[in-house]
Amino acid sequence: MSEIGKFCCFTCPDHDQREKRLDEVCPLCGREYGFPLEWTPAAIGEFDVERPLGRGFYAATFVAKPRTGLNRAHRVLKVSPIELYRKFEKDFAKETELHAEVADGADHVVAVEQMFDCDIAFGDIKLRCHVAVLQFVEGDTLAKYLSGERPLSAAQAAQIACDLFRMKEEFERLKVHHNDLHAANIILQDLPMGRRRADAIEPAVRAVAIDLGSVAGDRRSGGIHLGDLHWIGRHIHAMADRLLSDGDTAPDLDKRIGLKLHGIAQGLAAATEHQRTPSADDVIVGIREQYHRTAESWRPWRNQTVLRTFAESYNAQTLDAWYVPQLIVDPEGAWLKKVSAPGPLVMTGMRGCGKTMLLHSLQFHARAAVLPKETDEDALRRVTDDGYVGLFVSAQRLIPVDPRADRPSTEELFARLLVAYAAQGARAMAHLQDLDGGAIPFDASVGLIRAVTELLTPRPVIESVANVEQLERAMSDLLVRVSRSDSGLRLATNPNTAFPHLAEALRRAAPIWNDAQVLFLLDDVSTRYLDPDRVEDLLSALLFQHAHCAFKLTSEAQTIFLNLKSPGRVHPAAAGRDFNTFDLGAEVQTRLKDRSGKTFVTKILDARARLFPGHPSQSSMNVLGDVDLESIARVIAETQTRSRERKRLYHGLRALAGVCVGDIGAVIQIYQEILTGSRSGLPVPPERQHEVFQDFCARHLYSLDRRGSDLKTVALQFAEASHQLLMESGKGKPTGRIRQYTSLYVRVTSGELQTQMNRLRDLVDAGVFVFTGGTARTKTHDSDPVQQFKLTFRKIYGLANFIGLSDRDRFELSGEDLERWLAEPEAGREVLLRNLSTGEYLEDEEGLAEAESEDEPRRFEPAPRATGIQMDLLAQLSPDPRDSSDEGLPMVFPPAPSVDELKAHALDDIAVDDLVVGLGFEERTLASILRLLPRIKAHRVLAVRYENDGHADEMRDAIREHGIPLEEVSYDSLMDGMPPQLCGRAMIDITGLAKPALFSFVRAGLRSSDELFVAHTSAAQYYPLEADLKTILDAYSASDHHLLLTALRDVLTGETGPYQSVPLLAAESDGTRLRALSAFASPRHERLLHLTSAREYDAVQVITDVAETSRARVGGIAARVALEDTPGGVVASADAGDLSELAGILFRQHEGWFVRGGLDYEIGLTGNKMQATAAAIVSAALPVSQVWYVKPQAFDQPRYTRGVGTSRYFRVSRQNR
Repeated sequence: MSEIGKFCCFTCPDHDQREKRLDEVCPLCGREYGFPLEWTPAAIGEFDVERPLGRGFYAATFVAKPRTGLNRAHRVLKVSPIELYRKFEKDFAKETELHAEVADGADHVVAVEQMFDCDIAFGDIKLRCHVAVLQFVEGDTLAKYLSGERPLSAAQAAQIACDLFRMKEEFERLKVHHNDLHAANIILQDLPMGRRRADAIEPAVRAVAIDLGSVAGDRRSGGIHLGDLHWIGRHIHAMADRLLSDGDTAPDLDKRIGLKLHGIAQGLAAATEHQRTPSADDVIVGIREQYHRTAESWRPWRNQTVLRTFAESYNAQTLDAWYVPQLIVDPEGAWLKKVSAPGPLVMTGMRGCGKTMLLHSLQFHARAAVLPKETDEDALRRVTDDGYVGLFVSAQRLIPVDPRADRPSTEELFARLLVAYAAQGARAMAHLQDLDGGAIPFDASVGLIRAVTELLTPRPVIESVANVEQLERAMSDLLVRVSRSDSGLRLATNPNTAFPHLAEALRRAAPIWNDAQVLFLLDDVSTRYLDPDRVEDLLSALLFQHAHCAFKLTSEAQTIFLNLKSPGRVHPAAAGRDFNTFDLGAEVQTRLKDRSGKTFVTKILDARARLFPGHPSQSSMNVLGDVDLESIARVIAETQTRSRERKRLYHGLRALAGVCVGDIGAVIQIYQEILTGSRSGLPVPPERQHEVFQDFCARHLYSLDRRGSDLKTVALQFAEASHQLLMESGKGKPTGRIRQYTSLYVRVTSGELQTQMNRLRDLVDAGVFVFTGGTARTKTHDSDPVQQFKLTFRKIYGLANFIGLSDRDRFELSGEDLERWLAEPEAGREVLLRNLSTGEYLEDEEGLAEAESEDEPRRFEPAPRATGIQMDLLAQLSPDPRDSSDEGLPMVFPPAPSVDELKAHALDDIAVDDLVVGLGFEERTLASILRLLPRIKAHRVLAVRYENDGHADEMRDAIREHGIPLEEVSYDSLMDGMPPQLCGRAMIDITGLAKPALFSFVRAGLRSSDELFVAHTSAAQYYPLEADLKTILDAYSASDHHLLLTALRDVLTGETGPYQSVPLLAAESDGTRLRALSAFASPRHERLLHLTSAREYDAVQVITDVAETSRARVGGIAARVALEDTPGGVVASADAGDLSELAGILFRQHEGWFVRGGLDYEIGLTGNKMQATAAAIVSAALPVSQVWYVKPQAFDQPRYTRGVGTSRYFRVSRQNR
């Protein structure tokens, strides 16, 4: 026995209140304190003893059965020697009577039935004892859960914490205190199915106090005694430690709840029992709220819908479905009706046109949302009348982003989809149950679990669940398992059999769904995340016909290039026969071009404005004013490039609608920036609006240029041709028609067909052009309509060249001219200028009806009602609910490890087990170890060996000269996942360690010991050089940031792209949480920009350097560019060499996003080695969802660093929680 507690010896009682182990020996009699349990008596009075239960200070407890009587159920016998009670002058009878009084009507105190005295034999010792007969509670003591003898889940821990406070309240109801609530005095009752608590976090468990030997009216707190509140805090702290004990392998929810419970325990420890403590109700509500907020981040559909920024979740993949009904603009409901019709459907359209938003609107959570002025009954009536249940999954969230990982097979991907839909089905059941508590039968979960286990092979084991919440957690845990590359789980049958089977299980889960069609909503099945063959396989397998279910998928219009098969994989799949199609991009474009376009955009912006407290109390029309597109084009034609009018061209609501070619997300982003950048009256001045349009253009051109291809050249050549034709059409023609070329009609008639098709798809994939039609604009039909397309130029790329915004004219390319235009981007303007459309562009002439119906073009139209209003976007903004202060629940989170900088001479007194170094190529790596070896006392040197030897031989010689054993480990083995093997306390010289090795060793060192030493030697010069950066900064000081960063490509940075994001941790999240990132800005800015563009984040923090240097200025500019497309982006500044400050920033952000906010928290190693060390320190002390190393293709070793600078040394110490 190894249980620790306060125990009194049964044979020689003493007042010693020290904590002891049960197997510790009494100094007087020589017996172990646990001997009453070790030598369990066979009988006690009229009871046969079956097993020991536990020990307290005064008593031992046993499970026994009576020999006689009608009720021979188990009992718990509390046994204490009579002499012990005499020694302490205690009254057993009075104590038992008080126990009975407290237990009367209590849920968390075991009932007492009778008491008696008898002789009891413990081995060869017989003692006269008091015995109390207590009600038997099936279960084990809390001590066994805390010791690890019994497994402890996050839900159990949270429920036990609630029960402990309710138990304390039951004592206080009679104005008494337990005074001895140690873990062996608390039984965790296992509740059978019929007695489980419907309102509990974990319905199957209840904490019950069994030994009330110390109950009294006074608090025995202070000195050697612990009061009830301190006992509770101690148990919560121990449960938190248990949840976190498995480190990286612990389930994600255990880590999150473990940290929350630590915060609660620390908060309780900060309060004394003589201060006013929160009521049990307040604490329980707080714990439940924290648990549900963390475990069920998917569930806040009753929260008030508030946008923290106007553009929040402009990418609908990050939008909660219950917000959708108040944000979507669906003309007359026609689009929803179209996509919800029975049968499979592929919805296409350009990126940002609203496909995800429309797909979200079919989701059950959106249909079941209780809208303003509605009741639960209204929402129930709506979902009943719908006749369908929509379950939403994003394909992006299911694809691994580790470039080193094997791509899952199609069969494995289907297994992931099946489990993801099962988890979404459980969430839909929870939502329905929230609307109507009786809507879900008690055994509804059984059918869904059975269906999932039957459809996967090998068959997974899923424990029985007691409620819908446990069902969701089981499915989410299974989703984590099936998403691992080594899971081996796959579908046991074909998709067209498996998914209908799952749908049938969901239909049977609730009576109102019995006749409903299950819609499997799969978003973003595109070549952005999957190779074309995989997309083809996925679509072909899922577009099956079934009476009870159907897949509704979104993809991009270029999917038309794929050769889709019918589900049987034999015949080509035909749109209209095997599946329906809906081109939302074309629908949006049509809306934007006709008379209702301005109204359509206004409705979209005003819907968001209603949910954004910081928006002016005016329509978006009043915020922007208006001017027609013909007037904008004429001003371009009639003015000089540098004239004042050219600095206020693009403005007004119709300009915003005109720039959009179906990309509603861009409209929202531009409007957000117009709002946030103006503090003058309304409407926002044209100069400010034009500035935002131009900045948005520069940003998108820079993104194209960063791809390192000729995409930017294609865009600029098209824009130059369009601008030239506009200018020529306006010369000397004040009333003539202005030509505005914004589209391209393509016919593939000669040359290598597949090469041209692939190139066209690349242009559409990159967003330079958008598919807006596939039919020729002639009176006769072409012989091969599949090979002709209408492409619309994304006008956002042409604003810097001052193109028109009306869709009036088009270029036409075919044959050799098309081949040359595709193959020679630099000749694009020349080719386009000789391939103009020969006739009127009738479709777009109809789109001009609004402008041409007026007597003359309209100039800027201010709204008189709004004049003079000042915009304060933050004045009314409610605080983020995820950053709440948790009133009523004291929470104190652990501090970051302490970091102390040491003088070099302090190393003389330090001995370590391991000195870790990197055999690097930089001059400073050799100098650093030569400075360390004479001072530090190390038992072993562990060296990381690289492919390039660098200074390896010289470093090996120096180590051998000092007589220290040397072991080497290859860098490749560390990158392959081999964990570092450290013997104890370590000194990590990070100077020569590549960041993945640095991260692994620092993290391992701080986990293997409470103390770690870090050495770092700086270089004399770093690339890019300060002087080179200053030259660029001075030259582009008046230009935009994107041109500056483009110019930096000619500056030597010490490395070359392209870059690759490499994960350094094993991800355990279910992939459905929002993502947050902390990363670092540096003059090697491409690392940061790659990470933020390659992976979508809902919140981003970029940490910049506070130094007044060109390097820091470039990093700050890169930070702002990286955050341009992240509405939740923030910049934090710190000394890039202050290890303590850097770690503190990350700790605070982790608490805000991971612990309190429930987001997945990731860190990007995009800065220097000191910043990477801070990330490793945080990851060693706290659970982090992922850490990313951004790997360049190659290092320019002669121009990476030069010379040797100073050496610095640090002690990192973990602080006790």
